[in-house]
Amino acid sequence: MQNSVLTLRYGNNITNIMKKFIIYLTVFVLPLSCIQTNDFEIPQIEMESQNIVTTTNIKAIKNVFKQSTEKIYTFDKNDNSVIEGYVISSDESGNFYKTLIVQDNFENPTAGIEIMIDQKALFTKYDFGRKLYITLAGLSMSNENGKYKLGYLSNNKLEVIPSSLINSFILRSTETIDIHPVKLEINDFSEDYIGTYIQLENIQFKKDETGRTFAGESYDAYSAERVIEQCSSLWNTILSTSTYADFKMNMISDKTGTINAVLTKDYYGKKYILQVNNLSEIKLNNTERCDPEYLNCNGNIENNTNNIFYEDFDQMKNTSDLAKMGWSNINVNFGNGKFKKRSKNGNVYMQVSGYNSAEDYMEVWLVTPKIDLSQSTDEVLTFQTRSTFETGTILTVWVSNNYNENIQNTIWQQLDVQISKGSKGSENKTFISSGKVSLSCLQGEINIAFKYQGSDPDKTTTYDIDHVLIQGN
Repeated sequence: MQNSVLTLRYGNNITNIMKKFIIYLTVFVLPLSCIQTNDFEIPQIEMESQNIVTTTNIKAIKNVFKQSTEKIYTFDKNDNSVIEGYVISSDESGNFYKTLIVQDNFENPTAGIEIMIDQKALFTKYDFGRKLYITLAGLSMSNENGKYKLGYLSNNKLEVIPSSLINSFILRSTETIDIHPVKLEINDFSEDYIGTYIQLENIQFKKDETGRTFAGESYDAYSAERVIEQCSSLWNTILSTSTYADFKMNMISDKTGTINAVLTKDYYGKKYILQVNNLSEIKLNNTERCDPEYLNCNGNIENNTNNIFYEDFDQMKNTSDLAKMGWSNINVNFGNGKFKKRSKNGNVYMQVSGYNSAEDYMEVWLVTPKIDLSQSTDEVLTFQTRSTFETGTILTVWVSNNYNENIQNTIWQQLDVQISKGSKGSENKTFISSGKVSLSCLQGEINIAFKYQGSDPDKTTTYDIDHVLIQGN
């Protein structure tokens, strides 16, 4: 009888517990199963920045680094320095990786810096325009040819800040603000603007870049470089896109417009490049391009077998022989940078480079002797070029029929030719052909000119020129 009572008593309790559990499932658990996970947003946790006082700024710590003369400068663990900055980079599209770039103000910045962080998807916490506070005690700093970086010292190397220490150094404020890009011309680029958010107006991709993808060609590795030029000056620079960017397969537009981007330097620290956060920062809506007006003769370019002019430079002993051969080698700004005789494996060619020229603007012309077209028809020009240490296409080719050894007082017409695009190093061993260019609409005596426009240390592509040939009938 007692066992029967116990069974009844505990059985009723178990029944009551099961009823409550079923009610709990119905009220609390089952509705959750109806929530679509792709519509569920994780709430953003704002970190309050009360009582934080900045004691210095980005420009000042750059100066501290310069004064130290050290390759890597480490801030003392007891240093109370705090800087503030606004995030101008985003890794949401994959074009930045484990790095934050911040500038010192949301408008009219005076300095920017890169922060190396061992964390992905930084945009979820450090979004574009977010104001940050960075405590410097224990961090280290380096400068790679004007590209300043903050990171963590490990084994005498500047490394990414470990993810476990990020919150010890970086505090996100509650403030997000619109970033106003600095409007620049390409020829205004300087190290003062590295790590800042800029805007270029009247921009277009160079003609031979249109129709390509941003970073999806078979030869693109890690990052791809596409040449853009500014219509006001026809100066050019590089748009760099990671092969991990989600827009790498998008086609490049042939229109003109504006580009907002972070100004930085390439991996080697040798040249200025632009990096966009996403495609919305490239606004090319104007159908009118500003390409140069090339000479267009529309003549016969096939079966031209008679050599009217040919130079392979093989008979040269030194560069000074050019003048004896009737060539002009002119630095417009009277600098030392000029075309020079070079040879390899028995082949002689002319070479020009802005590297180590110490010239802010280097303009050099290599002009052929007078070439008489009065006794021929259907003339066609070809030549070969090879480029190394590529920093952009800065060689153009021109023709004139009134050259009198004064570059500025000559009427020049640009020729539409193919110029070699080389590697970032010296491993390019192949000369490429210019393609056949008709000169059939010209008469009398002409001069062909190779024009090099560089600047040290940013636009320094090295070019080799050989086998300059004009044929006709």
